Amino acid sequence: MSRRLVVGGALMTVMAHSTLAWARQIAGDWIPELAGRWDVTFTIPLGDLTTVWVVEQTPSGVTSVATVGPNPMALSLREVRRDGSRVRLSGPTRAGDAVLEAPLASSRLQGRFTAGNLRGTFVATKRPDVRSHTLIEIFDQTIGTFEEMLFTSTPFDSAWHARKAELRVTLEGATERDLVRVVRTLIASTGLSHNDYLLEPTPQPATEAGRVESAVTWRRLGGGLGLIRIASFVEDPAERQRLDEAFGELADTRGLVVDLRGNSGGNLGLAMRLGDRLFAAQTSVGSFATRRALDAAGVVAMDALSDDAFETFGGYEVDAFQQALTHAGAVRIVTGGRAPTYEAAVALLVDNGCASTTEAMAAVIKESGRARLFGAATAGRMLSSRRLTVMDGYTLRIAYADFRTPGGLDVEGVGVTPDQVAGDGDAAVRAATSWLRSQR
Repeated sequence: MSRRLVVGGALMTVMAHSTLAWARQIAGDWIPELAGRWDVTFTIPLGDLTTVWVVEQTPSGVTSVATVGPNPMALSLREVRRDGSRVRLSGPTRAGDAVLEAPLASSRLQGRFTAGNLRGTFVATKRPDVRSHTLIEIFDQTIGTFEEMLFTSTPFDSAWHARKAELRVTLEGATERDLVRVVRTLIASTGLSHNDYLLEPTPQPATEAGRVESAVTWRRLGGGLGLIRIASFVEDPAERQRLDEAFGELADTRGLVVDLRGNSGGNLGLAMRLGDRLFAAQTSVGSFATRRALDAAGVVAMDALSDDAFETFGGYEVDAFQQALTHAGAVRIVTGGRAPTYEAAVALLVDNGCASTTEAMAAVIKESGRARLFGAATAGRMLSSRRLTVMDGYTLRIAYADFRTPGGLDVEGVGVTPDQVAGDGDAAVRAATSWLRSQR
């Protein structure tokens, strides 16, 4: 499967202009009190969702509210109306059409929203930071950083530079909303995962209401089997301790289901601890290489690097891993042999919600034969990224390191296929437990 999305120059020109035209199809009033950047928190039954808005006046004279932060609801506000002392915002989301209403204020909006069948409240707080550079200046600095830091120079051919020039021109007289769309469009044209461009929400103090359930849960199943669910590979020593508790309590089971479905990845610590529990001896989880390592060796892909180009890393902390990768340019990660090993058979549940760190673990577990995989193919989004602060407070997330499995396979754009395709929900658990019982 090709790892690049190839788009012709003429087609990209049409896309760029149609995208910007669509972005400007915004109706409503100009409300100067709202102009600026806002941190926005939506409170729904499942927890809080936080993002960032940029509010500005469009060339046609209406209010543009652009979601330029994380956007799990895929909210796109298309209409802003003033109704006396209140403001009403509306637009589509993944859950359905949304309506947000609140008393109008210049520094804080607090009200209610609906999105399809979803109901909740929201609070928007004006941020003190403002844009101080032109859109062209921001575009040039951001894309220049992307070209310098991406793990490979392969995408940056003549077609790329033509697309860049065409999109750059569209920013003359545009809005910040358009800048974000253009940058995201251009970096997405590489077809590579783990790249994004956004304003990060201002950190909020932790509250009791904001706490989420543990990433690690476990239970006993019938027939002497156990199940450990890892919802996310979070960077939290307490979760590593919970994983140890789970393996400790289930140590006497005759087989174990490890459920990674929907786990989109995260950081190293918890994944490395899972490896410690599954592998009795030190085992490679895979290798990463940066652009600096490739350039130093005079190669264009990490497959051409010699074994001695890789430094070995076995720690738990993501900061230490990134420091090692920055120093060496290429790193081989190892885990195993540091905790009591679970010796019985293991079934691993995966699906297309599994990405990044989760895919690395699934790949090594499959290649080593340590467990049998059930479910569906993983997402194929397996690159290592880092976040860099670029001009005017934006964050550029860059895939700065490529990845290969211990067997030399490239997971990006391909994913990890299960040994046995299984249905959703309990159907996959039943398939896994049936196989585990057959291993006695």
